[in-house]
Amino acid sequence: MKSFKFLIIISLFFVSCNNTVTEISSDSLQNIIGSTTNKIEVSGVEWDSFIGKSNSGNFIALRVSQDIEEDGVLIVFTIEDLEDGIKDGGKIMNPLDRNVIDKMSSTGILLLPEKISKLQQNITSEKFSTQFNTQGDFHNVDITMIDFTEYFTKYTNGLLPSFYVEVIGDDVFMFGGRGNIVKMNLENGITSSVSSNLEQIINNQEYSSTVKGSDYSSRMGLRDSFYDKNKELILITAIKKDFDKNCFTLGVLSADLNQNNLDFSWVFNIDDCIENFNSHHAGGRIQSFEEGYLLTVGDFKLPEDFGEQITPQSHLGKILYLDQRWSATIYSSGHRNPQGLTIFKDQVLSTEHGPFGGDEFNNVYEGGNYGWPSSAYGFTYSLESIYELDHEESFVEPIYFFTPSIGISELLVYNGDEFPRWKEFVFVSSLKDMTIYTLKLNRSQDNVIHVGKFYVDQRVRDMAVSDDGRLVLAGDLGSLIIVNRTEKDIP
Repeated sequence: MKSFKFLIIISLFFVSCNNTVTEISSDSLQNIIGSTTNKIEVSGVEWDSFIGKSNSGNFIALRVSQDIEEDGVLIVFTIEDLEDGIKDGGKIMNPLDRNVIDKMSSTGILLLPEKISKLQQNITSEKFSTQFNTQGDFHNVDITMIDFTEYFTKYTNGLLPSFYVEVIGDDVFMFGGRGNIVKMNLENGITSSVSSNLEQIINNQEYSSTVKGSDYSSRMGLRDSFYDKNKELILITAIKKDFDKNCFTLGVLSADLNQNNLDFSWVFNIDDCIENFNSHHAGGRIQSFEEGYLLTVGDFKLPEDFGEQITPQSHLGKILYLDQRWSATIYSSGHRNPQGLTIFKDQVLSTEHGPFGGDEFNNVYEGGNYGWPSSAYGFTYSLESIYELDHEESFVEPIYFFTPSIGISELLVYNGDEFPRWKEFVFVSSLKDMTIYTLKLNRSQDNVIHVGKFYVDQRVRDMAVSDDGRLVLAGDLGSLIIVNRTEKDIP
């Protein structure tokens, strides 16, 4: 709904300003009927009373209500924005931002980040769907969304992740849920498809899965991407079919980095193979660790949907260590659906979807059992309380959990230069909350001592950091999201 509002607002200004307005006046606004922030209706020459001044020149703050449901949208434009910014995807400030009134009175609208302005030279304004500023705990950030729905399926159209993201040099590689690959240069915005056999491999899997009468086949595909900089390898995790047994498993594909063509092949799959299962519970995150890799494997929802016990020897509900020969050993157990994975100062960190509520953030130790399905910080989806809230002595407690659930997904440790006050913070992305959480650990990394957040207005499936420290996010509605530090940051 929000994007619809933005489009209407921009259209109204195009009609009244005809892309040639050089100053804000009642004449330029006479065709717009709106209301002030305290809902006083304004039209025609009355707009003169609502044209203000700031350090960056004249600006207007209004709440447009014509043909817009609910209460309209607060927008702030400078003269320069009306002339240049609007037709290039000018900044629209988030009315829910508690700092917006201060920005209105002191600076008007914040300048478009220079790095984002460069991208606009080769990306059409329609693809630059939304830009807004929001406040985090230690930084204000500018959110820029670039529409890639012409390449990737929206999560809502089949419940398959839109894409995963890796930053390789100046390029952002986007790996679609069905295997197509697109890259965009972060310096000039030039976008191109990447030649690869990955899409064909995924199409050849002949996905099919029915659970309790629901078809899950459209949800099967990629589960993660990972760029191994040291080995110059790109790894993909995906649901793989065993044609001999007519069942499905979780596999790993590998390709040498080649800008012209990526030639993937299967290098590993877990021992378990299930005919019908909930692919949302496949896990699939992969990260470098020691001489090999760690791979998260979900429980395929077998305990919940089928009441089946997962044995200690099974790869389901585990985090696996894969050595250089792609041989697997069990690193940890008792996991429901581990969604995020990273290494911080030799410590393995993971996020995990709990049952209804109770998403976990864990320190993962070799040999540790994390309690599932006996213990969890949530309920069944029928709201039964059948899980032990306190882990028994034999189970490892999470160092933090989110109740109610945030739809927890990826995590990374931030060490870039764009956000100096977030150095060595753990960024946790959320699907349900459409938010990035900023967590600070204590020195021993066994306790969360601070939790902040900032809103990004889209489900975030995956995260990466550019060489200059910008946060690059994969939005589940098909948007590449770039997060910059706001020029006028928190003092």
